[in-house]
Amino acid sequence: MERQQPRVISRKFRLRSLGDLDRRTSAAKAAFQLRNSIIADLGGADVLTTMQSVLVENAALMGAALADMAARYLAGEGANLALYCTIANAQRRLLTDLGLERRANDITPDLRNYIKGRDEAA
Repeated sequence: MERQQPRVISRKFRLRSLGDLDRRTSAAKAAFQLRNSIIADLGGADVLTTMQSVLVENAALMGAALADMAARYLAGEGANLALYCTIANAQRRLLTDLGLERRANDITPDLRNYIKGRDEAA
């Protein structure tokens, strides 16, 4: 008896990102609002490294998922509390890596712009 070779099916997979989402859903709004708040707490998007930006997006997504799970639990729909704790712990670790303290933006003007603005005002 002849052995058949397995059929290989070639499929292209498209990776999706948060940028692909329709931002009108409440879940997307919650995730993006949390992401923007975390970015602001860290001093703004322009001071974040690429890896910090990735951690912020992951932490924000986890935050939105946790808020949804908590709301469902409090509404009496039940929840997987072990999963909730796992996600909360993972989010805490990400936030600890990012730093839990707010960072101020340096808004001190450079000397040339300060002098130029002062001279223009006079």
